[in-house]
Amino acid sequence: MDIYFEFMGNHSLLFVALLIVIVLLLQTVFSDVTRKYKLVSAPEAIALINRDDAVVIDTRNQADFESGHISDAVLIPLPDIKDSADKLNKYEGRPLLFYCKSGTRSDEACKILSKQGFNNVYALSGGIQAWQDANMPLVKK
Repeated sequence: MDIYFEFMGNHSLLFVALLIVIVLLLQTVFSDVTRKYKLVSAPEAIALINRDDAVVIDTRNQADFESGHISDAVLIPLPDIKDSADKLNKYEGRPLLFYCKSGTRSDEACKILSKQGFNNVYALSGGIQAWQDANMPLVKK
């Protein structure tokens, strides 16, 4: 046991770096376990759309939406998500599938809506990039 304390004393910077890595890993694992929404892949998203009539919601801006989006997607930019609960209530009972460019904004949208009491919420893992990587079609306006 003394050799561990000696190592920590001689290599304090490495030990602090190790502690930071451990804390970040635990934070990631804990957030995955406590997440109230589900991450889905592109094939799972298609099944959700076809089987459960999911509402597809694009959280990007208008210009990105017009450059290419998933068919029948509804545009609700991330800054407008908090104020769009009334708009989303009309889809009650249907799954809500959010996506953005890479998955970051859609995760944030899902967190916001989960806190507001929405239960059937999904995020497209990897966003529109993962959708395109899976050779899925986009609609351009």
